[in-house]
Amino acid sequence: MTLTKEEFKTLVMLYAANIDGNIQSEEVRIMLEKSGFDTVEKMEHIFAKMNDAEALECIRENKPFYAETEAGRLEIIHDICEIIEADEKCTLIEEQMVREMRRVLE
Repeated sequence: MTLTKEEFKTLVMLYAANIDGNIQSEEVRIMLEKSGFDTVEKMEHIFAKMNDAEALECIRENKPFYAETEAGRLEIIHDICEIIEADEKCTLIEEQMVREMRRVLE
């Protein structure tokens, strides 16, 4: 599935927000600020039908389009960090997820 840049970023943010099994309203607010209502709503619908492996595969498939450069990767990692920090508590699982997403995006 080929995504637009905004859809890709939103999928990555949804994946990050859901790492603890619960997407918080603060996390959704940040996604809405970055991607807009229509994109977030569309990607929430798609993401809800995916398991972790499918979401990661979709991220890997679209990575060459939007995270090929160091600047593109840093932008996405920055978005992930904002999502994780949204609820003002960073768990060990969330820290590990950031490290894993850096690896996936390389």
